[in-house]
Amino acid sequence: MKNRFIGLLQFPLLLTLVAFTACTQQKLFEQFQKFDKQSWNRFNILKFDVPVKDTINTFDIIFSIRHFPEFSIKELPINLTIYMPSGEMRTAEHLLIFTDKEGNKLSECLGDLCDISFPVRESFVFPESGTVRIEIENKWSKLDLPGIMEAGLILKRSKN
Repeated sequence: MKNRFIGLLQFPLLLTLVAFTACTQQKLFEQFQKFDKQSWNRFNILKFDVPVKDTINTFDIIFSIRHFPEFSIKELPINLTIYMPSGEMRTAEHLLIFTDKEGNKLSECLGDLCDISFPVRESFVFPESGTVRIEIENKWSKLDLPGIMEAGLILKRSKN
């Protein structure tokens, strides 16, 4: 009876471990960069070196921002540039939207921290393996964008 009880206790733990492992296998890359003085300077271009081995599956490139609840901007223009190992460059401008049409914040907040993620490229296939550099440039009209603690890049396998 005692062995059976211990086995029952181990099953939920094993199930949780398998579920966690299955979720994390979808991520290729995740890295965040903190900002001094909780402000993103316009000339601070974020650079991420992503090791790529998979050139068959599709991936979603997600830009994530952690900010204070008082962060009040509605939208933020950014420039995303992808540099392939061969030297090929792909660039695109994006407008990140922080509020809906009624002015409600789209971020998920818990206490003094708010997080928001933006898919900036969906179902992207890397044409070659190697180290891919992804740069994100803040195109805000002022020198500093206050209220941002950190920003990061997440690459995960597309659901398609």
